[in-house]
Amino acid sequence: MKIAVRFLLFFFFALIFRQLSAQTVSIGAMRPYLDTLSLEQKIDLLAYMRHLGSSIDREVTQSYLQLDKAQQERALQYTRLELLKRSGREASDDRTTVRWAQDTIQLGKVWENEAIIDSFLVTNTGAKPYIIKDVKATCDCTVLRRPTYPLMPGETAAIRVEFDPRGKIGQTTPGVVVYDNTRPNGRHIVYLNADVVPRVKPKNSMGN
Repeated sequence: MKIAVRFLLFFFFALIFRQLSAQTVSIGAMRPYLDTLSLEQKIDLLAYMRHLGSSIDREVTQSYLQLDKAQQERALQYTRLELLKRSGREASDDRTTVRWAQDTIQLGKVWENEAIIDSFLVTNTGAKPYIIKDVKATCDCTVLRRPTYPLMPGETAAIRVEFDPRGKIGQTTPGVVVYDNTRPNGRHIVYLNADVVPRVKPKNSMGN
């Protein structure tokens, strides 16, 4: 009996090892090409392999297994709160609440020719994923980076902005409008406050 059990275990693990070895060889054959493809080309390749019969479930599972335990928990949380809601298993209200570390960043005195980069920090304080749908800034402020993924409850992310003070002298307060899925209005306005100091023009050799 013990011999039979050992034989079955040996056969089982040998089969797994063979499958893993075959998979490793296949991945090794594709790896040199993946290193040279752009993101768009990889997406096109993935779509073509799905056309050939690749399993989306297997793709999702393999991607999940590549994450560490903390990231796996975030993926599960996103699945429960966001994806299941879309399938009608959750309540239709997907709004949440957030907390801004500060709604106005005080830049102080800024030289007219000195661009300033800073970040607004936002934390999801609600029970649903926080989604930033769009961000619009005034003409003298540029949004460099914002979260393009949902923030799970309790998570914090940064909206990075650049302030260009050229042509602005004195006190100025450019605003950034964040369109999202928060209660009650679905948007927030945050500000940069600066005192723009004119740059000192060097005197020429004639003393003018």
